[in-house]
Amino acid sequence: MKYRKEILGEIKRVVIKIGSKALANKENKISLSRIKYLASSVDYLRSKNIECLIVSSGAILAGNEFFSLNIKNLNIVKKQALASLGQIKLMSYYIKAFQSKKIDVSQLLLTNDIFGDRKRFLNTRATILELIKMNITPIINENDTVSVDEIMFGDNDILASKVASMMDADCLILLTDIDGLYSSNPKNNKKAELIQILQEDKFDSQIINDTSADISYGGMKSKIDAALEVSKFGIPTIIANGKKKDELLKIFNYENIGTAIVPNPVKIKNRKKWIGIGPKSSGKLFLDDGASDAITNKGKSLLPSGILKIEGKFFKGQQVVCFNNTTNKPIAKGLISYSAKEVDLVKGKKSTEIEKILGYKYSDEIINRDNMVILQFAI
Repeated sequence: MKYRKEILGEIKRVVIKIGSKALANKENKISLSRIKYLASSVDYLRSKNIECLIVSSGAILAGNEFFSLNIKNLNIVKKQALASLGQIKLMSYYIKAFQSKKIDVSQLLLTNDIFGDRKRFLNTRATILELIKMNITPIINENDTVSVDEIMFGDNDILASKVASMMDADCLILLTDIDGLYSSNPKNNKKAELIQILQEDKFDSQIINDTSADISYGGMKSKIDAALEVSKFGIPTIIANGKKKDELLKIFNYENIGTAIVPNPVKIKNRKKWIGIGPKSSGKLFLDDGASDAITNKGKSLLPSGILKIEGKFFKGQQVVCFNNTTNKPIAKGLISYSAKEVDLVKGKKSTEIEKILGYKYSDEIINRDNMVILQFAI
């Protein structure tokens, strides 16, 4: 019990994501009773002055209640049509369940591109803050109906992680249909053990034995990806069973429920949060060990001398990902000071040589420290 309190600390704002698997009953339809469980938990948390944001899957599942199709075999256009139909029905469930607790809800449908535009990013954040101020609980989902590959989150776990980071949440809760992360797939291995606590930097990707999903894109891997995404912003994640009635209440009473993922303790400034979760990466830089160490352990900017090679086409001001060339692991994201063509010309050179090579110089750094987010524990 003690370690959970140490992990969570004082919670003032929480993002709760509930997946299709947690919402589905035995007939693969939306379970109103589960949304009522959620409403009761939110009512309790609000009484403790904890602000709650809900990220809810289930639009496609709700739309399919009219047809009973095999969702797994449908193409993206048919899934989007079901989402269009189901989003209204899903919200009707939320309105009904939350009204029983005298809680007003709103709907926000987001696409990934809002996180790449700082003005839209800040506007979305301001809207959500105003809803909270008005004592309204936001129900957030991906805008499945209009999303295409370029602007899709791919999974609501990732959406939830970006919302949690954007809104400076103190905790991310991912509710699914099993009790948490196991040492192996519990559906295939009866001896699989629940992992109650997991340090971000100790995570071993080999313990994930994901399964295909019949009613959603989500799986355990996407939940771990989401947890690692918010971990670099100092946000803890708990993966728990959303089918159980009092699971959220137990979590906030610091009981050992689900899997708790302990984050990086370093706090990141708001502008850097946008760099980390917002712009879509346009290229890759592969760095030698010296430059990698300078960035991750010594708080330095990236200079041209540490760059071994580049990939992709990018322009000044776009986001790129830095990789350690030896381990091939991502170590940082940042806003680049030069284009790909320019970086290719000066890579491996000293900063004093930039002007001689290019005929001009914007800065000594390829990525300034103030425009960089470290991904120390990325897997």
